Amino acid sequence: MITLSQLKSTISEKGEHKRSLVYKKLAPKNKKAVDDVYSQLEKTPGRVLTTFSKVMKDVALKYKVQQKDIEAYFKKETGLTI
Repeated sequence: MITLSQLKSTISEKGEHKRSLVYKKLAPKNKKAVDDVYSQLEKTPGRVLTTFSKVMKDVALKYKVQQKDIEAYFKKETGLTI
């Protein structure tokens, strides 16, 4: 399970995730989905842990991508299991 402090330590400033090699290897639809996950999580920084799974599910449906692809991105990016 990822904690808020671990997530903050991996991503320190807005948009920084776009510079990573893992992000650059994503398909365009998946990039938009990941961007949307970050933007939705920034709206409620105090509730990241409780809303993370729901946000990923909703974003996956919205962009018609596999939720496992989004989860795989965060696992590779942070090195943590979600």
